[in-house]
Amino acid sequence: MARRKVIKVEVSKRVLWIGAEAYPLQNIARATTIKIKPPRARAVGRFVKSLLVTGLLAAAALAAAQAGEVSSSDRELVTQGVAITAAVLVAAFLLQLIVVLLTRTYYALVIETSGNPRALLASVDRNEVHQLVRDIMRAIEDPAFPGFVKQMVTYNIGSMRDFYNASGAGSVGRMGHDR
Repeated sequence: MARRKVIKVEVSKRVLWIGAEAYPLQNIARATTIKIKPPRARAVGRFVKSLLVTGLLAAAALAAAQAGEVSSSDRELVTQGVAITAAVLVAAFLLQLIVVLLTRTYYALVIETSGNPRALLASVDRNEVHQLVRDIMRAIEDPAFPGFVKQMVTYNIGSMRDFYNASGAGSVGRMGHDR
């Protein structure tokens, strides 16, 4: 679960402040919102593949125990061990699947300057981030814009800088940190 915190977002005197980070408005080339969606389909595929591999390994272990020179009491112990191990693995795989399926979709504010694009905050409210982008662009366009101060809830979703590539035409997309 991502940790949330309230952060102050402000534009004053031609500077965008996000928490303690300052970005002069004249250095901002672009502001946009990106969607950070958990890889749900990939998680389901990984779960199914893990179930198949676990089933095949369990069947192979049981077949080896049946074919080998093992007494019936030892065969029963092997069967119980295989069943318990398979059940624990399936429970672990199911837990991983549930975590990914329950992970929210986040919307990140991305600012591009002369350097690399940076995600500055992430929210579950798409409209709030879109409005923030509009307010930032309004402040860039109009030097007489009086500025604004907002308190926003942001989520720590890991190193957001590794989540996307926002450079170049059509290249906005997930780059790193599979979840």
